[in-house]
Amino acid sequence: MTDQALYWRRPGQDWASAVTESAVAASVLTGDLFVTGDAVREASRDFGRVVDRRPHAVLRPRTAEDVAKVVRFCHDHRVPLAPQGTGHMTQGQRLVEAGVAVDVTALRTIRGHGPGWVDVDAGVLWSDLVRTLAAAGRRFAGGLTGYLPVSVGGTLSAGGVGPDCHNGAQIDFVERIQIVTGSGDIVWASEREHPTLFNAALGGIGQVGVITRAVLKVTALPTGVRSWVLPYTDQVAAFAVMRELLDRGTLDEVFCVVAPPGTLAPVPTFLLHLAHYEDGAGAPREGFVDGLYPRGPVQEERTDYVSHVTKYSAIMERWQREERWDDCVKPWFDVWHADAVIDSFVGDVLGQMTAEDWSLPHGKGFVLLMPHRAGVFRRSRLRLPQQGPDDWVWLFDVLTSSQPDPDPLFTEKMLRRNQNWLNAARRAGGFAYPVGSQVFTPEDWRHHYGDTWDEVVRTKKIHDPARILTPGPGINAALP
Repeated sequence: MTDQALYWRRPGQDWASAVTESAVAASVLTGDLFVTGDAVREASRDFGRVVDRRPHAVLRPRTAEDVAKVVRFCHDHRVPLAPQGTGHMTQGQRLVEAGVAVDVTALRTIRGHGPGWVDVDAGVLWSDLVRTLAAAGRRFAGGLTGYLPVSVGGTLSAGGVGPDCHNGAQIDFVERIQIVTGSGDIVWASEREHPTLFNAALGGIGQVGVITRAVLKVTALPTGVRSWVLPYTDQVAAFAVMRELLDRGTLDEVFCVVAPPGTLAPVPTFLLHLAHYEDGAGAPREGFVDGLYPRGPVQEERTDYVSHVTKYSAIMERWQREERWDDCVKPWFDVWHADAVIDSFVGDVLGQMTAEDWSLPHGKGFVLLMPHRAGVFRRSRLRLPQQGPDDWVWLFDVLTSSQPDPDPLFTEKMLRRNQNWLNAARRAGGFAYPVGSQVFTPEDWRHHYGDTWDEVVRTKKIHDPARILTPGPGINAALP
């Protein structure tokens, strides 16, 4: 890898890797800068395939100093910049038009780990980290997302939510982060050092800096995982069983996959997924499933931890390899609801869903319900309904996928659907989990952050005074 200079061509408002007339030289980089080719094309899209925005350059940094040099230059010249992980959002949140995309996945070193911590670059994939920690008899202390080939920095910017019902989001299990602010400063932040920046970055959708490194909490690896899948064809019964199991507190995972009508039964089937991490304590009693009266055969297995947490990734990776899943449009809908309203909201939405909403006939989509204890969430940028600390909040996902090469009207129809559903969710006190396909106006963002909006504005002014960072979500446009 050779040192490479970066040039900003003022008349054309674009980048070059060689000096030209009227060009302003930036800094010498140890990483790679691309202004054409596959890197730029890939940086122009994300997982959803709903939005395309083309950057003028893509930086693949070798060090955090590379990131800082480019951010500092972009700050000085008011050039928009966005960090990019694996792009697992669906509405162009990571994209930047005519600016610089920073491919954080180029920073992929696991720097070390001990009994209670692991130090990783932000571009490390969770799938790699899980296996490295398991080899040392450890695991990440928080929950894992269902799809693991995503970057640590990406999920920390979004929040990172999975089926672990007692531990909140991944951002609640971070000791420290290294972040390059919008002024180009490299800062270590934690609850003790620069706590305002720490809290603004975790779940902050890239608005105050580029996360380049993180120290995460880890714990002992379980000796195995016992899991069950219980089917219910009645929504009332399914919610009642989930709440009973949640209140018992003996299971590590409680979530629900809703199968479309006509696949397992004439009506939607609620498949309750349960798991217990075996560590010698708190195991559910033998035969506990029998008293829950499932409406069909129960699937049960015992496996090792890595096999358990990677099983859904394996399904989606097969779709990518064999069925062009990357080319499908994925207008995902993701919303948080309070326990008191989740039943009625889910019933209303399921009653409206068409075969297209269910991702039929190909079946490469998911409808998910993930309950979590409200009091374990501690980061204010991840917006949740107001609940008591012992109450439950629910993440409801309709993860629709098109077939490859869908009808041109498909995307417009699904975005309109998502907006209607979000409007209904807000009326009931719900909040979007902003990884999905929602077109947010400035007023939407102010409503989303509510009584924390003034703090969002304040931290943005301090840490991104030129407003160059992560323009894709549209938060910059909402600032006063």
